[in-house]
Amino acid sequence: MKISLIAIFISFNSTMIEGEPPGWAAFVAGDYNTAKLEGRNAQSAEGSAHACRAGLVLGGFIDKGPAAIHSLHGAIHDCNEALKLDPKHYFAKMSLAIALSFEGKRLKRPAYPKRAKLYIDELIIQQPNNPLGYGALAAWHSEVSAAGFFARIALGARRKHAKAYFQKALRMGAVDFPLKFEYVKFLARGNKSDRQKAIIEGKKLIAEPIELALDKILKSHCANLVRALEINKKHALKLALRESMAFNDLIPERDIARFPLEQLVPLASD
Repeated sequence: MKISLIAIFISFNSTMIEGEPPGWAAFVAGDYNTAKLEGRNAQSAEGSAHACRAGLVLGGFIDKGPAAIHSLHGAIHDCNEALKLDPKHYFAKMSLAIALSFEGKRLKRPAYPKRAKLYIDELIIQQPNNPLGYGALAAWHSEVSAAGFFARIALGARRKHAKAYFQKALRMGAVDFPLKFEYVKFLARGNKSDRQKAIIEGKKLIAEPIELALDKILKSHCANLVRALEINKKHALKLALRESMAFNDLIPERDIARFPLEQLVPLASD
């Protein structure tokens, strides 16, 4: 079954991390190679999780072609190493879910986003009062349901579930810039009323102060998306949505071997 899957991308600001993880200053500044190296060199769960996040940004927004896939596979490996050391590491588990979703997009194999959702479900059980888990689940439903009928049937994603979980995350006080941008993209794919709301929410997001170099990248994509919504041309909106996605050129690179799911640490439910 050929399924086009576009995955979630939620990052983390300093208010969500206890202390500064290895490589944090480099990550904030946008030096993701240094952030990844410093994270790996720490040889700790926190360091490996941070190396994974840096690798996702590198592959998602900076590297192209095969280099992006190598960064993606490195990120999966780093998060897996973090979970070997700390099976309940929240950000390692979330980052791994994100990375596996992108691998599913590349390969068009539903096993990867299915596994990703199981990790997200574990996050919600682990920290039921953390809005990021619900935001991740909302984004999963949003992106998979947007991929088309067969993806919805194979994976059980629903736009109505995305809306409910986005609203829950926002009611709980979610402040994460990428999460709120995912909500704007969700609205941009909706009906006329949703698209008008996307313009309003997008402009609010553009006006917010930013802390991370990554947020600057996303703010630029948000501005492009708002312009496309205001133009109100289907082609312009489709292009802006595609350009706003991390790893948006993965599809032609399917000749590179998959990252084996068998190498991942077991889920709590396994």
